[in-house]
Amino acid sequence: MTMLRKLLGSAAILAAAAGFALQAQAAGMDQKLHDAVPDEYKTNGVHVAVFNDWPPDEFVENGELKGWSVDMAKAMSEKLGVEFKFDATSFDVIIPGLVSKRFDAGFSSFGVTAERLKALDFVPQRREGTAYGSLKGKDYNINSEKDLCGHSVAVLTGAWDFQYLTKASEEQCKGGKPIDLQQFTTQNAAELAVSSGRVELVAAGSAKLQYLAKQTGKFQVTTFVSNAVYNGIGLRKGDKLGPVLRDALQAMIDDGSYKALMAKWGVDGSGMLDKAVLVDEAHPADK
Repeated sequence: MTMLRKLLGSAAILAAAAGFALQAQAAGMDQKLHDAVPDEYKTNGVHVAVFNDWPPDEFVENGELKGWSVDMAKAMSEKLGVEFKFDATSFDVIIPGLVSKRFDAGFSSFGVTAERLKALDFVPQRREGTAYGSLKGKDYNINSEKDLCGHSVAVLTGAWDFQYLTKASEEQCKGGKPIDLQQFTTQNAAELAVSSGRVELVAAGSAKLQYLAKQTGKFQVTTFVSNAVYNGIGLRKGDKLGPVLRDALQAMIDDGSYKALMAKWGVDGSGMLDKAVLVDEAHPADK
Protein backbone atom coordinates (compact mmCIF):
# COMPACT_ATOMS: atom_id res chain seq x y z
CA MET A 1 0.00 0.00 0.00
CA THR A 2 2.88 2.33 0.89
CA MET A 3 4.57 1.60 -2.43
CA LEU A 4 1.30 2.18 -4.28
CA ARG A 5 0.86 5.55 -2.54
CA LYS A 6 4.42 6.52 -3.50
CA LEU A 7 3.80 5.57 -7.11
CA LEU A 8 0.52 7.46 -7.18
CA GLY A 9 2.19 10.46 -5.55
CA SER A 10 5.01 10.43 -8.08
CA ALA A 11 2.53 10.14 -10.91
CA ALA A 12 0.60 13.11 -9.55
CA ILE A 13 3.76 15.20 -9.35
CA LEU A 14 4.78 14.25 -12.89
CA ALA A 15 1.29 15.01 -14.14
CA ALA A 16 1.32 18.40 -12.43
CA ALA A 17 4.74 19.18 -13.86
CA ALA A 18 3.63 18.12 -17.32
CA GLY A 19 0.53 20.24 -16.94
CA PHE A 20 2.60 23.28 -15.97
CA ALA A 21 4.93 22.70 -18.92
CA LEU A 22 2.01 22.47 -21.33
CA GLN A 23 0.46 25.63 -19.87
CA ALA A 24 3.76 27.48 -20.13
CA GLN A 25 4.28 26.36 -23.73
CA ALA A 26 0.71 27.33 -24.60
CA ALA A 27 1.33 30.75 -23.07
CA GLY A 28 4.41 31.21 -25.26
CA MET A 29 7.30 29.85 -23.20
CA ASP A 30 10.48 29.16 -25.17
CA GLN A 31 11.98 26.00 -23.68
CA LYS A 32 15.53 26.86 -24.76
CA LEU A 33 15.28 30.28 -23.12
CA HIS A 34 13.72 28.76 -19.99
CA ASP A 35 16.53 26.23 -19.66
CA ALA A 36 19.10 29.07 -19.72
CA VAL A 37 17.52 30.90 -16.77
CA PRO A 38 19.69 30.61 -13.62
CA ASP A 39 18.13 28.26 -11.06
CA GLU A 40 17.73 30.98 -8.43
CA TYR A 41 15.40 32.91 -10.75
CA LYS A 42 13.46 29.79 -11.72
CA THR A 43 12.86 29.21 -8.01
CA ASN A 44 12.36 32.74 -6.72
CA GLY A 45 11.26 34.64 -9.82
CA VAL A 46 12.72 37.96 -10.98
CA HIS A 47 12.13 41.01 -8.78
CA VAL A 48 11.64 43.89 -11.21
CA ALA A 49 11.84 47.56 -10.23
CA VAL A 50 9.76 49.79 -12.49
CA PHE A 51 9.94 53.59 -12.66
CA ASN A 52 6.45 54.79 -11.76
CA ASP A 53 6.25 58.11 -13.63
CA TRP A 54 7.67 58.08 -17.15
CA PRO A 55 4.93 57.64 -19.77
CA PRO A 56 4.77 56.02 -22.21
CA ASP A 57 7.65 53.83 -21.04
CA GLU A 58 6.58 53.03 -17.48
CA PHE A 59 3.91 54.68 -15.38
CA VAL A 60 1.09 54.04 -12.93
CA GLU A 61 -2.47 54.89 -13.94
CA ASN A 62 -5.42 54.20 -11.64
CA GLY A 63 -3.22 51.94 -9.56
CA GLU A 64 -2.08 49.86 -12.55
CA LEU A 65 1.44 49.65 -13.98
CA LYS A 66 1.40 50.48 -17.68
CA GLY A 67 3.75 51.31 -20.54
CA TRP A 68 5.58 49.68 -23.41
CA SER A 69 8.50 48.75 -21.15
CA VAL A 70 6.11 47.09 -18.68
CA ASP A 71 4.49 45.16 -21.54
CA MET A 72 7.96 44.08 -22.67
CA ALA A 73 8.78 42.79 -19.18
CA LYS A 74 5.56 40.78 -19.16
CA ALA A 75 6.34 39.35 -22.60
CA MET A 76 9.83 38.35 -21.46
CA SER A 77 8.38 36.69 -18.36
CA GLU A 78 6.10 34.66 -20.61
CA LYS A 79 8.87 33.64 -23.01
CA LEU A 80 11.17 32.64 -20.16
CA GLY A 81 8.44 30.81 -18.23
CA VAL A 82 9.55 32.63 -15.08
CA GLU A 83 7.53 34.89 -12.78
CA PHE A 84 8.40 38.59 -12.78
CA LYS A 85 7.44 40.37 -9.56
CA PHE A 86 6.90 44.09 -10.18
CA ASP A 87 7.63 46.92 -7.77
CA ALA A 88 6.63 50.43 -8.94
CA THR A 89 9.04 52.90 -7.38
CA SER A 90 10.84 56.21 -7.78
CA PHE A 91 13.82 56.36 -10.11
CA ASP A 92 16.40 57.30 -7.50
CA VAL A 93 16.13 54.05 -5.51
CA ILE A 94 16.47 51.66 -8.45
CA ILE A 95 20.23 51.66 -9.04
CA PRO A 96 21.07 51.31 -5.32
CA GLY A 97 18.38 48.62 -5.11
CA LEU A 98 19.95 46.64 -7.95
CA VAL A 99 23.42 46.88 -6.45
CA SER A 100 22.16 45.78 -3.01
CA LYS A 101 20.17 42.88 -4.57
CA ARG A 102 16.84 44.30 -3.47
CA PHE A 103 15.91 44.20 -7.17
CA ASP A 104 17.10 41.88 -9.92
CA ALA A 105 16.25 44.03 -12.94
CA GLY A 106 15.28 47.64 -13.50
CA PHE A 107 12.80 48.38 -16.27
CA SER A 108 13.31 52.10 -15.90
CA SER A 109 14.35 53.55 -19.28
CA PHE A 110 17.97 53.84 -18.18
CA GLY A 111 20.13 55.82 -20.57
CA VAL A 112 23.36 53.85 -20.98
CA THR A 113 26.23 56.10 -19.88
CA ALA A 114 29.86 55.50 -18.99
CA GLU A 115 29.10 56.47 -15.38
CA ARG A 116 26.23 53.97 -15.05
CA LEU A 117 28.32 51.22 -16.62
CA LYS A 118 30.55 51.38 -13.56
CA ALA A 119 27.65 50.02 -11.49
CA LEU A 120 25.40 48.10 -13.89
CA ASP A 121 25.12 46.06 -17.06
CA PHE A 122 22.36 46.87 -19.55
CA VAL A 123 20.12 45.18 -22.09
CA PRO A 124 19.03 48.03 -24.38
CA GLN A 125 15.39 48.10 -25.44
CA ARG A 126 15.69 50.93 -27.99
CA ARG A 127 17.75 53.94 -28.89
CA GLU A 128 16.55 57.21 -27.43
CA GLY A 129 17.63 60.67 -28.42
CA THR A 130 16.18 63.99 -29.48
CA ALA A 131 13.55 63.79 -32.20
CA TYR A 132 11.56 66.59 -33.81
CA GLY A 133 7.78 66.86 -33.99
CA SER A 134 5.69 69.01 -36.31
CA LEU A 135 2.08 69.29 -37.37
CA LYS A 136 0.95 66.64 -39.82
CA GLY A 137 1.25 67.77 -43.40
CA LYS A 138 4.26 70.00 -42.80
CA ASP A 139 7.16 68.81 -44.92
CA TYR A 140 10.33 70.12 -43.31
CA ASN A 141 12.42 67.11 -44.40
CA ILE A 142 14.58 66.93 -41.25
CA ASN A 143 17.26 64.28 -41.75
CA SER A 144 20.14 65.95 -39.90
CA GLU A 145 20.85 68.86 -37.55
CA LYS A 146 21.85 70.90 -40.61
CA ASP A 147 18.27 70.59 -41.90
CA LEU A 148 17.11 72.46 -38.78
CA CYS A 149 18.94 75.62 -39.86
CA GLY A 150 16.48 78.44 -40.50
CA HIS A 151 13.61 76.67 -38.71
CA SER A 152 12.04 77.58 -35.36
CA VAL A 153 12.31 74.85 -32.72
CA ALA A 154 10.56 74.81 -29.33
CA VAL A 155 12.59 73.38 -26.45
CA LEU A 156 12.11 73.03 -22.72
CA THR A 157 13.87 75.74 -20.69
CA GLY A 158 17.10 74.42 -19.23
CA ALA A 159 16.85 71.15 -21.10
CA TRP A 160 19.92 69.45 -22.54
CA ASP A 161 18.30 69.80 -25.99
CA PHE A 162 18.80 73.58 -25.84
CA GLN A 163 22.53 73.25 -25.12
CA TYR A 164 23.01 70.56 -27.75
CA LEU A 165 21.10 72.43 -30.47
CA THR A 166 22.79 75.74 -29.67
CA LYS A 167 26.12 74.07 -30.37
CA ALA A 168 24.71 72.31 -33.45
CA SER A 169 23.47 75.65 -34.80
CA GLU A 170 26.91 77.22 -34.40
CA GLU A 171 28.60 74.30 -36.13
CA GLN A 172 26.08 73.36 -38.82
CA CYS A 173 24.52 76.68 -39.84
CA LYS A 174 27.63 78.71 -40.66
CA GLY A 175 26.96 81.16 -43.49
CA GLY A 176 23.20 80.66 -43.27
CA LYS A 177 20.28 81.16 -40.94
CA PRO A 178 20.74 79.69 -37.44
CA ILE A 179 18.29 77.40 -35.71
CA ASP A 180 15.68 79.63 -34.08
CA LEU A 181 15.52 78.06 -30.61
CA GLN A 182 12.55 79.15 -28.51
CA GLN A 183 12.45 78.07 -24.87
CA PHE A 184 9.30 77.20 -22.90
CA THR A 185 8.97 76.51 -19.19
CA THR A 186 6.95 73.31 -19.69
CA GLN A 187 6.97 70.62 -22.35
CA ASN A 188 3.24 71.06 -22.77
CA ALA A 189 3.75 74.75 -23.59
CA ALA A 190 6.40 73.85 -26.16
CA GLU A 191 4.04 71.39 -27.83
CA LEU A 192 1.17 73.91 -27.79
CA ALA A 193 3.39 76.44 -29.54
CA VAL A 194 3.71 74.01 -32.44
CA SER A 195 0.06 72.94 -32.49
CA SER A 196 -0.97 76.63 -32.61
CA GLY A 197 1.41 77.34 -35.48
CA ARG A 198 3.63 79.79 -33.58
CA VAL A 199 6.68 77.50 -33.84
CA GLU A 200 7.49 75.00 -36.58
CA LEU A 201 9.05 72.13 -34.62
CA VAL A 202 9.30 70.83 -31.06
CA ALA A 203 12.39 68.98 -29.81
CA ALA A 204 12.08 66.23 -27.19
CA GLY A 205 12.83 62.58 -26.53
CA SER A 206 11.86 60.40 -29.49
CA ALA A 207 9.60 58.09 -27.46
CA LYS A 208 7.91 61.06 -25.81
CA LEU A 209 7.08 62.66 -29.17
CA GLN A 210 5.94 59.40 -30.73
CA TYR A 211 3.57 58.92 -27.81
CA LEU A 212 2.32 62.51 -28.29
CA ALA A 213 1.69 61.78 -31.97
CA LYS A 214 -0.20 58.60 -31.12
CA GLN A 215 -2.33 60.28 -28.45
CA THR A 216 -3.24 63.46 -30.34
CA GLY A 217 -3.22 62.39 -33.98
CA LYS A 218 -1.99 65.89 -34.87
CA PHE A 219 1.77 65.46 -34.89
CA GLN A 220 4.32 63.70 -37.06
CA VAL A 221 7.77 62.78 -35.75
CA THR A 222 11.09 62.58 -37.57
CA THR A 223 12.76 59.22 -37.99
CA PHE A 224 16.02 61.14 -37.56
CA VAL A 225 17.16 61.28 -33.94
CA SER A 226 19.97 63.50 -32.62
CA ASN A 227 22.65 62.01 -30.37
CA ALA A 228 20.86 58.72 -29.83
CA VAL A 229 21.99 56.50 -26.96
CA TYR A 230 20.76 53.14 -25.79
CA ASN A 231 17.92 53.10 -23.26
CA GLY A 232 17.24 49.87 -21.51
CA ILE A 233 17.06 47.41 -18.66
CA GLY A 234 19.52 47.73 -15.78
CA LEU A 235 21.09 44.64 -14.20
CA ARG A 236 23.77 43.87 -11.65
CA LYS A 237 27.25 43.69 -13.14
CA GLY A 238 28.03 40.16 -14.28
CA ASP A 239 24.60 38.73 -13.40
CA LYS A 240 23.79 35.76 -15.64
CA LEU A 241 20.26 37.13 -15.96
CA GLY A 242 21.68 39.66 -18.43
CA PRO A 243 22.37 37.26 -21.33
CA VAL A 244 18.99 35.60 -20.70
CA LEU A 245 17.08 38.89 -21.05
CA ARG A 246 19.16 39.78 -24.11
CA ASP A 247 18.21 36.49 -25.76
CA ALA A 248 14.55 36.93 -24.78
CA LEU A 249 14.55 40.33 -26.47
CA GLN A 250 16.22 38.87 -29.56
CA ALA A 251 13.47 36.24 -29.73
CA MET A 252 10.89 39.05 -29.64
CA ILE A 253 12.71 40.90 -32.42
CA ASP A 254 12.82 37.72 -34.51
CA ASP A 255 9.14 36.80 -34.10
CA GLY A 256 7.85 40.34 -34.65
CA SER A 257 6.36 40.79 -31.18
CA TYR A 258 8.91 43.51 -30.35
CA LYS A 259 7.78 45.68 -33.26
CA ALA A 260 4.10 44.96 -32.58
CA LEU A 261 4.48 45.93 -28.93
CA MET A 262 6.23 49.20 -29.77
CA ALA A 263 3.64 49.99 -32.45
CA LYS A 264 0.86 49.51 -29.90
CA TRP A 265 2.34 52.39 -27.89
CA GLY A 266 3.20 54.48 -30.94
CA VAL A 267 6.96 54.40 -30.33
CA ASP A 268 8.02 52.36 -33.37
CA GLY A 269 8.89 55.32 -35.60
CA SER A 270 12.55 55.66 -34.59
CA GLY A 271 15.07 54.17 -32.20
CA MET A 272 14.04 50.58 -32.93
CA LEU A 273 16.59 47.77 -32.56
CA ASP A 274 17.24 44.99 -35.05
CA LYS A 275 19.67 43.17 -32.76
CA ALA A 276 19.62 42.63 -29.01
CA VAL A 277 22.89 43.27 -27.17
CA LEU A 278 24.29 43.17 -23.65
CA VAL A 279 26.25 46.30 -22.78
CA ASP A 280 28.78 46.22 -19.95
CA GLU A 281 31.84 48.16 -18.90
CA ALA A 282 34.12 45.80 -20.83
CA HIS A 283 32.21 46.53 -24.04
CA PRO A 284 31.58 50.29 -23.97
CA ALA A 285 31.72 50.43 -27.75
CA ASP A 286 28.22 48.89 -27.80
CA LYS A 287 26.60 51.79 -25.94
